[in-house]
Amino acid sequence: MGHLRRTITLVTTALLGTAVALTVAGPAQAAPLPINFNNVTGTTHLAKPNVDVAVPASTVLTEVDPATGTVTGSANLANLTAKLKLANLVGVTSTVRIVPVGGLTGTIDLTASKLSTTTRFTLEVIDVHTDAAPRINLVKPGCRTVRASTLTLNNTTPVDLFQPITMVGSYAIPPFRGCGLLTPLLSLLLSGPGNTMTLNLQ
Repeated sequence: MGHLRRTITLVTTALLGTAVALTVAGPAQAAPLPINFNNVTGTTHLAKPNVDVAVPASTVLTEVDPATGTVTGSANLANLTAKLKLANLVGVTSTVRIVPVGGLTGTIDLTASKLSTTTRFTLEVIDVHTDAAPRINLVKPGCRTVRASTLTLNNTTPVDLFQPITMVGSYAIPPFRGCGLLTPLLSLLLSGPGNTMTLNLQ
């Protein structure tokens, strides 16, 4: 599997280089090239509770336009599971779904080895339970942030399709709505700026 992926990546890189050369040499326009990352992992740091949450294996699907250096696509991140402490005493586990709002956009500069992507999403809380009673969901359906968050990620490692590309950025969590009695508590615990996301694209 690793050899096959490496071969496919090599072909893709060669096509990208050819397309860039054609763009520089003449008016011929190269078609956007699909470059997909099917094993994306990472962490997000929630600023208010000062908690790190793992990002399970996810996918980021992109198309790169060599003529313009633009990137389009979609980020499909798996559900996040956050373990929190209420009043530093009661253990609570919440499951959060990242719901994309629109697609992924960005830019790539191979010469400078720079990649930047922007996505917008809402956070939907689909389960909250105390660790003492894991079968009792304390939040009702429809619990989500009142508006979309914007996340811009920039690479901190070289843009190298043979190696994972580490992307880092920050985002704000808006207040929550539709969560029943937990609405003010979730906003108090989670909402605010300074949250960070680190993704390893591979």
